[in-house]
Amino acid sequence: MKKVFLFAFLFLSIASINAQNKLIKERFIKMQQALLDKEFEKSLEFTAEELFEIVPKEQLVSVMEATFNNPKMQIDSDLPKVLDISDVFQVNNKFYAILKITGNQRIRVLGDDNKALGLDDRLLYALKLNFEQQYGSENVKFDEKTKFFNVIVNQTIVSISYDGETDWKYLAIDNLKLEIISKLLPQEVLNKVIEND
Repeated sequence: MKKVFLFAFLFLSIASINAQNKLIKERFIKMQQALLDKEFEKSLEFTAEELFEIVPKEQLVSVMEATFNNPKMQIDSDLPKVLDISDVFQVNNKFYAILKITGNQRIRVLGDDNKALGLDDRLLYALKLNFEQQYGSENVKFDEKTKFFNVIVNQTIVSISYDGETDWKYLAIDNLKLEIISKLLPQEVLNKVIEND
């Protein structure tokens, strides 16, 4: 009889974890789809509130609009893939899970004559160096024919919930400076991020 209860408990635990991971993933994909659809305010509804203590929501919306609506820059992105979701863990009064994601972006920059710039242009060459520093040179390719950068973006995302079951929100930490990350997340969460790397 004990084996039956143990099996039932394990089965329910696994089912609960799978449902939780599914919700974490679904909400993350909804946030990313809103971003691709240029619904910036909607995408920020899925962003961890902690970030707005550092950067006001209105400022983030302005940056997104300037970037994605820039007539001199063409950005095409695919929905990212969630590669891994850590176990949910609690620190103080919040629950966390760490996501590893990968995505693909294609970026082309147009000059004043509205023609795509090549790597012989200083601006584009500087952009290439920036991408390589940010994402790794092995993840940045420039197509000389189409003048598009193809950038593979691998990121760590921290998901945060107050009840550990619903309303997951997200914080991409790879591009943030350490002093900002340390203001946004407790040390125990940062340790888990390092463990999951």
